[in-house]
Amino acid sequence: MSDYSDIPGVAIQVSRDIVVASIHIDLNDDVISRFREDLLQRIYETGSCGVILDVSALETIDSVEFIALRNIILMAKIMGAESVLSGLRPGVVSALMESEIDVEGLRTAINLDAAFELIQASLEQSSELQEKTYSELESCDDDPTLGSGDFSADVKEE
Repeated sequence: MSDYSDIPGVAIQVSRDIVVASIHIDLNDDVISRFREDLLQRIYETGSCGVILDVSALETIDSVEFIALRNIILMAKIMGAESVLSGLRPGVVSALMESEIDVEGLRTAINLDAAFELIQASLEQSSELQEKTYSELESCDDDPTLGSGDFSADVKEE
């Protein structure tokens, strides 16, 4: 881990089992690097399945900064955390669209409350899907037409 003692950090806290990063400082390469390491470490430490990046305090986000944030969101997803970008200002959205930035698949919310609702709904849906899949797998064990799963009788010895 790098030494970021003289680089300002992004405020990161955990609320309702969701990691919330409130970005209130200007982004540059060093700040983004520190933020990336701090956020990923917090996801790892807490085991959180949700992340909110609150950018409502930022009046501008250029395309390079946006791409860096998008990459951080992808890294969080690889770690198993659903992410929502919250609080994009109208001017920022317009500038990003004029720059033809790829926003495909990006989950956004107008404010923190909406971001919490979006993540919690997604996590509930994911949990229900996992329970359904687990139930279906259990029912396969009880289905005599599917066999016992013991394939050793099917193997011929030569």
